[in-house]
Amino acid sequence: MAGFRSGFTTRASCLIAAGTTALLCGLLLGAVDLVRAGALALAIPLTASLVVYRSRVRIANRRSADPARASAGGAVSIHLAITNRSLLPTGALLLEDQLPQQLVGRARFVVPGLASREARTVSYRMPELPRGRYRAGPLRIRLTDPFHMVDVVRSFTATNDFIVTPVIDPLPSVEPPRSYDIGDNAGSHSIGVHGADDASTREYRTGDDLRKIHWRSSARTGMLMVRQEERPWQGQSTMLLDLRAAAHSVVPEDGEQAPDPRQRSSLEWAISAAASIGTHLLLAGRGVGLISDLVSGERMYLDGAPRLSDHLAGVRAVPQPDLSPIAELARTAARDSALVAVLGRLDPTSLRVLADAHPRGSSIPAFALLLDTATWRDPSGAGDGGCAATARVLSAAGWRVVVVRHGDTTAGAWQSLLRSRSGGDVALGARR
Repeated sequence: MAGFRSGFTTRASCLIAAGTTALLCGLLLGAVDLVRAGALALAIPLTASLVVYRSRVRIANRRSADPARASAGGAVSIHLAITNRSLLPTGALLLEDQLPQQLVGRARFVVPGLASREARTVSYRMPELPRGRYRAGPLRIRLTDPFHMVDVVRSFTATNDFIVTPVIDPLPSVEPPRSYDIGDNAGSHSIGVHGADDASTREYRTGDDLRKIHWRSSARTGMLMVRQEERPWQGQSTMLLDLRAAAHSVVPEDGEQAPDPRQRSSLEWAISAAASIGTHLLLAGRGVGLISDLVSGERMYLDGAPRLSDHLAGVRAVPQPDLSPIAELARTAARDSALVAVLGRLDPTSLRVLADAHPRGSSIPAFALLLDTATWRDPSGAGDGGCAATARVLSAAGWRVVVVRHGDTTAGAWQSLLRSRSGGDVALGARR
């Protein structure tokens, strides 16, 4: 351990040297008292060494992180339970726990000696951490005897892994419309166009609509059978998260920074918005897919809100210049699910990809939160005039668009998005 000595201290080394000298001189000169004094001087550090080394192997450590999943800006505490399993008491203990590598330094504590079989818990609190995955530990303990003859370090191997997830805001309890909520038989028409198998049959039950009788199946089975509509995609939503580094901006460092990471970075705002909207949809019983990997171009299907927030805890900006690698995936997602995109600054290629993905007149809705990232570079400025033009292009392609500025809330943007008319309105600003 850096800065710690292990083994005999300087005091013990001097006493051993003096005792050895006295013992040898006493033996050479035949001075019994000198031999006794030398033996006593040697016995003190050797006895202390035996006691300390025995204590070292009889000390146990249990540790925990509270909570194991925290929200960005939340507090995480590490609890260390130290137990002396020996019948002998220990001297004072100096505890040193390794902080996550993203932080500088170590957590250090001085614990008074532990009596036989005594257990004691010490805790420390992490500073506010940004979104990410972290590991604390392992713990190292420095043991010493009451006379400070011996310093020994005991290292443990246990660590604590914990996750700091994006901030998840509660959203108004309103869902985006499903495809079959738009127009007459929009859902059935969409399924028929795209070739999904939308009909299975079951036995006729009293009260069933006679128009749903499936005569071919009825003739084959000898009993009345009715069509049972199955629209597996109707409850499906897909989140598209724009993680391109070039698409986002940060607030310049000019003194005191806002504690909320979303106020400092448009990327953090986008990730938090995706986590909030995805969690809202999952809790409402929707199936949710996520498109965020611009390299592999795959859609991740999520089985619960914890998996979504855990995944978004570890995502980072990517150097991809545009959204062309996910062009086909975006078109597929727009055909088989309600598409919700959280977007940064769009270059012409990316804008064309999104406009082509959702042709105007489609029965399945598509929503876009378009971040005016210029307002993160200059929060007091008027923003980027080109952002409104980009929003109009998406709106003309059938998207519902809300332009988000620095300081806007996810709840306000979501509410504005659902109030906008399909493929027509561009809501500028979403302040609560």
